[in-house]
Amino acid sequence: MSGDVVSTAEYDAFGPWIDRVESVDEVPRMFRGYPVDFGAARTVLKFPRDIPRREANPQMDLYDHLLVVTDDRLTILTRDGGGFTEVSVPHDRVAAITDWVNLLDARLVIQTLDGDVVSVAYNGSSNDQVVTLVDLLRELAHRRAPSRRVSPAALPPLGLDDLGRKDALMVTSFRELVRREPGVRLVAAHGRTALKSRSGAVAKLLDLVVPATLHACVVGISDTELHLVSRREWIVRGGAPVVSRSRTVIALELVSASTVTAHPRFVGVSVVTLEAGAARIEVLVPDDSAARSVLLALG
Repeated sequence: MSGDVVSTAEYDAFGPWIDRVESVDEVPRMFRGYPVDFGAARTVLKFPRDIPRREANPQMDLYDHLLVVTDDRLTILTRDGGGFTEVSVPHDRVAAITDWVNLLDARLVIQTLDGDVVSVAYNGSSNDQVVTLVDLLRELAHRRAPSRRVSPAALPPLGLDDLGRKDALMVTSFRELVRREPGVRLVAAHGRTALKSRSGAVAKLLDLVVPATLHACVVGISDTELHLVSRREWIVRGGAPVVSRSRTVIALELVSASTVTAHPRFVGVSVVTLEAGAARIEVLVPDDSAARSVLLALG
């Protein structure tokens, strides 16, 4: 730092990682006007801006989000120019939570029963922090009325290559989920599928030059939740390696309907839509897959 620029504790601690906030002094300057009740908070987390350390300076607002979890709700403060916006969601209004990671590019997405979608980007190096956060949000949400129980037949554990060697990550991710949560049962799984466009000369030419792939998915169910382990995008064109991992958790008791339509662009792909209040969670699966049958049975 040059002699005429005074460093700050916020700047000195800044990095790509998510940090816990334990006191008012640790609240980023941007959000100091918000009255955080640390006595009532289950956890408070600050999410840094996606900039290299070398581009940061003590005069900047260095954090994009402050997340405050109490027993009643999740509050997300988001940097917006020189101020911030606030979204507050009661735990019993959360319909689905998705956490996806693509190397260091990662995002937490929360869909509510009111149809709102809250999205928070973060550095994938802090995924363990986000997994812990998601577990806390699920724990607080499960204080609602007991879930309706669904009982599709459980399948034997997946072998490492059962979905194809390119999708071993899906298997290991599901194994880790079951290790942490033994109550999750495997009920469906499929590997990746090469796709063909429905119509159009240009689209069919693209199929030859830049093939489209519907990616793998593993479906698990516990007594209270549906778990989907998949990739960040359901369908991807091109042959570049796909290294992303996505996990979506949906409370079974909130699923009010499950419908299916044919994919508008690709043959053999079903778009299953799970409805939870005003939320719509779309899952793309092969027409003849067990996943399609399991998901439709939830409605």
